[in-house]
Amino acid sequence: MKAEQFSRNVLALDPDNIRFVGVMEKSGHLYASATKNGTEEYLKGRNPEISLAQSVYIVDLRKMFTQELGNLTAVVYSYDKVKLISLPVKEHVLVISVEPKVGTDQIVEKIVKYIKSVESELSLYPPSNIINEEKKEALRNLHHSGISEELIAEQLDLDVNTVKMLIAEIK
Repeated sequence: MKAEQFSRNVLALDPDNIRFVGVMEKSGHLYASATKNGTEEYLKGRNPEISLAQSVYIVDLRKMFTQELGNLTAVVYSYDKVKLISLPVKEHVLVISVEPKVGTDQIVEKIVKYIKSVESELSLYPPSNIINEEKKEALRNLHHSGISEELIAEQLDLDVNTVKMLIAEIK
């Protein structure tokens, strides 16, 4: 299942309370999402992008405590107007916005149960068409120069698995 369908399916788990679902790379790039019709956007300009990128960064930071605390299930931010939930899924982060009245434990439990039921079918890597031609050309040149996939990912601000997928498409 691709990221776009996965986002729509998560939104459908509780369409009255889930406002937005997005799949993000560790680099902070949102490449698939679903939004409930009629949802008011509270953040304007670049603020949604900044908020989402910070969510990914915080999930990645919190993973450093896995040995002591166990696996990270979710990070929840609760505001007056909305609750934001971030869940690690494979090498990506699922970001979700829900209505403020929602019990986050119940919604997280429902989403985690769904993720586990479809995890083996998930293919969350972004389609190559989200990366512009200039970046593809840079990736191609770096790869042909013998630079490692990890360094290419760091240089181009991409997830290493996305780099691997794009290199496979190039071949």
